[in-house]
Amino acid sequence: MTTTQTYTHKRGDSFDLLVTIPAQFADGYFVGHTVASKIRQSDGTKVADMDCAWVDALTTRALRLTCLVTTAWPTGPALFDVQFTRTADGFVLSSTTAQIIIVPDQTRLP
Repeated sequence: MTTTQTYTHKRGDSFDLLVTIPAQFADGYFVGHTVASKIRQSDGTKVADMDCAWVDALTTRALRLTCLVTTAWPTGPALFDVQFTRTADGFVLSSTTAQIIIVPDQTRLP
């Protein structure tokens, strides 16, 4: 992710976002990296840990970020990035920060 993005997400819906790795990184560049992503409010309060999985672990071109249960997410703006850690030496590289606007779901279970 090289450009700042803003997403809207309805609280209570499962979060599922496909992130495409920029072309500046060759296919397979992130092989041997662990991937992590957290959503936080602007004051640093953690909203959620996202599950991160490569769509194809050999090319590392697309990454799926998911969180199935979002019913406790606070409404309002939140931020996230993706952190790549090279397992060979611990080198860390983070994406740009993106914003999620969390809005209430109008059709929800009681």
